[in-house]
Amino acid sequence: MNKNKILLVDDEINLRETISELLIHENYIVKTASNGQEALNILDSWIPDLIISDIMMPIMDGNMFHQLIKENIDLSSIPFIFMTAMNGENQMRKCLTNGADDFITKPFKIDELIEIVKNKIERFNKIKNAYSNIYIGNKISFLHEINTPLNGILAPIDLLIENEDIEKEDVLKFYEAIKISGERLNRTLQNIMLYQNVKSNILKFEDNSYAPVLDIFLKVKSKIFEVYENQEKRITYAIDKADVKISQENLSFILFELIDNALKFSPHNTIVMVSGSIYNQEFYELVIKDFGIGFSENELNRIGATQQFNREQQEQQGLGLGLFLSRIIIKKIKGVFSIRSKEKEGTTIKILLPLNI
Repeated sequence: MNKNKILLVDDEINLRETISELLIHENYIVKTASNGQEALNILDSWIPDLIISDIMMPIMDGNMFHQLIKENIDLSSIPFIFMTAMNGENQMRKCLTNGADDFITKPFKIDELIEIVKNKIERFNKIKNAYSNIYIGNKISFLHEINTPLNGILAPIDLLIENEDIEKEDVLKFYEAIKISGERLNRTLQNIMLYQNVKSNILKFEDNSYAPVLDIFLKVKSKIFEVYENQEKRITYAIDKADVKISQENLSFILFELIDNALKFSPHNTIVMVSGSIYNQEFYELVIKDFGIGFSENELNRIGATQQFNREQQEQQGLGLGLFLSRIIIKKIKGVFSIRSKEKEGTTIKILLPLNI
């Protein structure tokens, strides 16, 4: 049976360690942070079943941390308990009004905390089981991403079956269309399964994995232009050779998703620039720059696993998982991911990957 996971956030180290040991003794998996920013860093790659947070903390306090959790579609349903030394009915009412699931005042009885934790996790598990869809994003977008490539497979097959006298050249075109649609559907399903692994905290990596950056990029570039026909000139690149500590499969995934996004969100008359070089003795830097529609600051703050923007105005293929999953993978291998963007000017993504030395 899987153990339930708890994120504990408090700047008082002695109290934090005491509560953590208590919860571990109660058979929970516990991770701790000393402020809201540390907690957000943990949540980039680890999803708990409950969050317990102090209010008064340095760098990022509990109120700001809770607000950011509420605004994140992938985290907002996690039960959130405030724990604070500040007493008073007004404080409690404010926390609960702002959407917290419960409020406990320091000092508190151990049995009281355990009972609250147990009840909140049980309730959360019931909700997860009742709404355990494989994908929790926009259902219309989800159906579109399944039906479109599926139709792209079935329709040509029907035509090939019904018409025996199709020219060989046209038959080959149908085969190519079926292959492209099949790969798009496969990519969608693979991304969903990867997302489910992230949600379940079972995404694992081998420490001895490594990948040659230039070789992987060239393979990915060829793969991309099977989808973006006659657009080879849109990518310019200058990539130095080096081996990085990441599996070839994961590096291929990251490069394909990020370059595909850059092409997809840019006019056909613009280029996408990809560069790679040794950053220092520890890291290799990859930069992917486009001159497309860009993101607003608000949209950048809202980027999550199922987030898409302006789909009505800008038709998008994909479920919006690529950017989120790429960031998670980079975080897991102890790399660094940063994104800068400006509306109507474009987006620049910079990645630092550990060198395989």
